[in-house]
Parts: sequence; structure tokens; C-alpha cells
Amino acid sequence: MYNPKYITLPKDVYCICVAVAHSYYALLRRRKEIEEEIILSGHPTDGQPHGGGTSNETADKAEQIILRKSENEREIKAIEQALSGCRDDYERKFIRLNFFEGVWIRDINLSLSESTMKRYRKQFLIRLAINLHKI
Repeated sequence: MYNPKYITLPKDVYCICVAVAHSYYALLRRRKEIEEEIILSGHPTDGQPHGGGTSNETADKAEQIILRKSENEREIKAIEQALSGCRDDYERKFIRLNFFEGVWIRDINLSLSESTMKRYRKQFLIRLAINLHKI
């Protein structure tokens, strides 16, 4: 993955932060899917007996769902905290376009210079790395 010189994060941290930021909308969709999975993960309702053993299948599934949900929520919260650190609407709009919608810097039509956009990008990634406890 491309690691521009203007970003002062270690390459592996930079790559992780970019990937997490790019997946923001997917994380929000996954949050909804996990919530639906929790609702739908009840017992079978076909009226037939399903054994009298002491299986912890339901508890195991619930634990897996809880772990997935907590990791998903941790990443969403880190992104939203980094976004809340933006100074103005132009910076927030740029971050949304560049990271969440995947628009290249040169294709973003805001009244910002390229150096300003790069500075916003760098600051956002550093805030995100801090929120993800990567630095």
C-alpha cells in the first residue's frame, strides 16, 4: 500500500488506519447485521425436541457475537472520535469524501489547497491511530 512521506506514522500503522477509515460505512452496516443476528439467534421454533444434552452452543454463539460487536464498535468509535477532532465543516467534508467515499484528493472539489487536504488527512490518521491505540 502507498505510504506517502507526509504521513509520520509507521507504515504498518498507516496501512491499518487507512483500512479502518475506508471501512467506516461497512462497519456501520456490519453493526446493523450483528444486531439482527442477535435478534434472530433464538432457539429453533419447529416444536421438535433437540436433545437433552448440556450444550453451550447458544452461549458460545452469543459470546462470539458479543466479541464481534465490541471490536466493530471500538473501530466505529475510534473513527467518529477522530472525525470529531476536525476543526471545521470543510475538514469533515474532506475526510468523508476521501476516506469514507474513496474520492481521490485531486478529484475533491472543495475550496482547499492540496497541501491543506494532505495536512487534514495526516491529522485525521494520527488521531485515528491514537484512538485505535496504535501509537
